[in-house]
Amino acid sequence: MLLTFYLLFIGLPVSEGCTLENRGRPLFITARTGESVLLPCYCTDHVPPDAFLWVKENTDSNEWEEVSSESGQYRDRVQLVNGHSPGNLSLLISHLTEEDGGNYRCEVKGSGYTDIRLTVEGCNLEKTDITQYITARTGGSALLSCYCTDLHTKPETFTWKKLNTNTNMYEEISGGKGQYRDRVQLVNGHSPGNLSLLMSHLTEEDGGFYLCELKGNKRTYIKLTVEEGSTKTTTSTAITASFQTPVSTASQTPSMHLSIVILVVLLLGLLLLGGVVYWRYRGTNRHTG
Repeated sequence: MLLTFYLLFIGLPVSEGCTLENRGRPLFITARTGESVLLPCYCTDHVPPDAFLWVKENTDSNEWEEVSSESGQYRDRVQLVNGHSPGNLSLLISHLTEEDGGNYRCEVKGSGYTDIRLTVEGCNLEKTDITQYITARTGGSALLSCYCTDLHTKPETFTWKKLNTNTNMYEEISGGKGQYRDRVQLVNGHSPGNLSLLMSHLTEEDGGFYLCELKGNKRTYIKLTVEEGSTKTTTSTAITASFQTPVSTASQTPSMHLSIVILVVLLLGLLLLGGVVYWRYRGTNRHTG
């Protein structure tokens, strides 16, 4: 299932052969799903080896299997990147999946091998243990939130589904046909780990249970309620949070306090003025009397 990369150099002068860097010392590399990774393997003296191959450990059989770009797991995803350096035996793996993680080995005839431990980190969803509750208005829009905990991690595949209450089965949502034609779109922007779905021109029929699902049974659930009324208020929470930021009562409180203080000062001023006038009037009456 994995293949061999052999380089046979015919007519080259006899040399001492390739001396591997990091021979017998394991390397540890971490990458993310969807990215590319370079597994390094070099001859220190830039002398091309007579033959070499890349293999990966099969954890089920504990045997080493050849890595191939022609078939199986690595079809059209692996290539050598030696360029103009015949002693560069490095392997490039593109469009990484979580299954690509494991132990790799670069074996060189007559020179030993270099081991590499590759860890491929996949998308782990936020809020998988709770159901998000969203309330929106007919004619408005709603954002169904779904995120990888690491926004730089791109999942291999993911789908949005809605519960069909007639069949009690979740069915995939498509923006190209049916109920959601031209009304749904992904809003990831520059964050591959943002899988959120924006729904526009909402109808009451859009209400229900939604599911953001990744490979490996990773899911997050959302309950959308669509009510008739003004489109100005759309709320969304894991319990309930606002999509459109309402006027904060906290921001109103200081101005209310200031108004009360000013009113109290004015009243006290009036009372003080009345007292002064009263005492002057009383004093004038005494002198007159």
